[in-house]
Amino acid sequence: MLSETRYERNPDFIYRKIVDESVLVPIHHDVADMDCIYTLNGMGAFLWERLAQPATQAELEAAVLVEYDADLEVLVTDLEKFLVEMTTIGALRKG
Repeated sequence: MLSETRYERNPDFIYRKIVDESVLVPIHHDVADMDCIYTLNGMGAFLWERLAQPATQAELEAAVLVEYDADLEVLVTDLEKFLVEMTTIGALRKG
């Protein structure tokens, strides 16, 4: 069973699409930390955009399943990896 924990973006991270890349840049005291720029793949960018509103893992999983035509196990594993990595670097908060 999936947790009902809601994930939300940390407002201290700025998301930008630059040409064909999607990046996250942490902001510390109103200054961008250019040494810590994170590049998101297509699924990561999709999830970040979906997290404009807080969402549970189950809600994100449902959105990914609609958007991507791939093996369920692979999609779920990729989603879980994204949530762990983004939470670890502080880009996402659990609410």
